[in-house]
Amino acid sequence: MIRLYVLIVVVGLVGGAIGGAWYYVTSTQNRIETLIANDVKLRMAKQVQDDTISALVEDQKKFAKLNTDLRGRLDKANDYKDVLIGKLRKHNLSKLSLKKPLLVEARINAATAKLFKSLEALSGAAPPVK
Repeated sequence: MIRLYVLIVVVGLVGGAIGGAWYYVTSTQNRIETLIANDVKLRMAKQVQDDTISALVEDQKKFAKLNTDLRGRLDKANDYKDVLIGKLRKHNLSKLSLKKPLLVEARINAATAKLFKSLEALSGAAPPVK
């Protein structure tokens, strides 16, 4: 009878050890599958992040160049503005327009039309069709 009890205990212990080992193996496999899936997601996210960073760096370089070009054009525009201010200070348009109104009006209208065409060209608008 003791042999039977010992056999039952041994079979129970071996069965428990096998059950514990089976549980350990299946849970480890599940964890490995989860870790592999997470690794794939992380690698994809890192690739997207690297692509985004390289695009941002390229954009920053492009914007720096455009900003430099724009700064140069602004400096030229400010220089031209100073030239125009000097010309306007040199000539007394009020006095001249009272003496020769048709001459001043024609020149102002021509200069205004020229300025508007220049602004349209700078803005990229198509020239008006006449």
